[in-house]
Amino acid sequence: MAFRDVEIEERVPFLEANASPRLETITIEDKGLAPVSRQERLVRILGFVAWRWNTILQFRPRSPKQVRSSALKFASFFIPSFLRSGPASPREVHETAYLDGLRGYASYAVFLSHHVSAYCNEGWHPFGEGQNNHNVKTDYFFQRPIIRIVYNGQAAITIFFVLSGYVLSYKPLKLIHAREFEKLQGALSSMIFRRWFRLFLPVAALWVINVFLVEFGAFSWFDAYKVDHPGMPPGMIEEYLARGDSFWGTAYNAYESFWDFTRNTWWIWSTSGKIPQVDGHTWTLHVEFRSSCILYLFLHGTSKMQANLRLAFYMLSSTVCLFWGEWAFGTFLAGSAIADLDLRMRRRKALATNERPEQSLGFVQTLRTTTSLSSLQDRALSFLDTHGDQLLWASVFVWSLLFLSYPTVGADKVAFYSLLSYWHPYTAWDLFFWLSVGGIVIVFVSGRLRILQRALETPFSQYIGKTSFALYLVHGTVI
Repeated sequence: MAFRDVEIEERVPFLEANASPRLETITIEDKGLAPVSRQERLVRILGFVAWRWNTILQFRPRSPKQVRSSALKFASFFIPSFLRSGPASPREVHETAYLDGLRGYASYAVFLSHHVSAYCNEGWHPFGEGQNNHNVKTDYFFQRPIIRIVYNGQAAITIFFVLSGYVLSYKPLKLIHAREFEKLQGALSSMIFRRWFRLFLPVAALWVINVFLVEFGAFSWFDAYKVDHPGMPPGMIEEYLARGDSFWGTAYNAYESFWDFTRNTWWIWSTSGKIPQVDGHTWTLHVEFRSSCILYLFLHGTSKMQANLRLAFYMLSSTVCLFWGEWAFGTFLAGSAIADLDLRMRRRKALATNERPEQSLGFVQTLRTTTSLSSLQDRALSFLDTHGDQLLWASVFVWSLLFLSYPTVGADKVAFYSLLSYWHPYTAWDLFFWLSVGGIVIVFVSGRLRILQRALETPFSQYIGKTSFALYLVHGTVI
């Protein structure tokens, strides 16, 4: 078969040589392009710039009022969502929204903890300790129990881990209760695959930001300040990325640090995790990933277990982990057990629509109907009947705050905490044992104490909950 070259005007009918006096016939042999002169290239560039400028001018403000309106719209971008005014719309709050608020407050406690520990050694010590290794005073108001939770980052970490166990288990447990094991398999597969990326890709972005901060000299002033003031800051402060000989040298330092940090998520599964060179507070992500993987294994392995037996197994496993010093996984399992209990509670509430919702303590109602009481006694019992369970949960909440106030050092020298330091299991670190107990109790109570739940569902609480992970990542660099 013979082949011949086909000209463009033969393949495209409307490209005929006589279609226009200016149309030239282009054949397949015309492979060369005419060179573009320097002047013509400059004309093209100027034409493109002029076109873009005309496009910009089309959107320029037409009046001072429009300028003011545009400026206000731009400024509103930086206003927190809970402060913005706008048309009222019903705010949808999901059934576990209060946990987001609790996570937000915990993240700010971590931020304040690192800030206080950098510039104020008094924060480590409890009120009334007396003589201590830092030679600091221990009679400040902020050192008192419950008040110190505001900057107790270690207590906040235990709350984080209980919340993680709760949130990661919530959907799988829903599927387990519904006996939808095929969907459970798909959900667990997806969660396991995405977990590493969801934890460590934001850290990679943080490392990239640090490269530019170091190259732009954001920390140079601090190096000079430390030379002139060797005692400042008096406490602990995180290190920042080492600067290289060039931009790419700094980038390589960041890569090496990030790789050393993340690869150990697969090979080093220690209780304390791996502390990175940059932003050392992200060591918790190591422990988070390790505990998440074991939790997924538990969920899959116990999915077909009888419900009450599975709950008892989780509680027992959590207790054993806390006893043997595995506080991180113990809090994860406790969070999963709380999620199971909350799912049962919400299912009972949904089914018991005909029951009296105000009745809280049944024995009080029995006492009122079988005993002759004065009007004052009857009113007191009526209040107890209506709000008795909330008073009970409020008292448990106060105890959780006391546990979460366990001091980092000097607990054996102050009242109440000296007893706790003596009663802790000899196989566990007293600090994280009692902080874990407090974290478990406060998450459990937050789903039952209505006033606390409403406070955690306010727009402000929800806002700091949404920004909690971002704050947790960047606060080391900021400090």
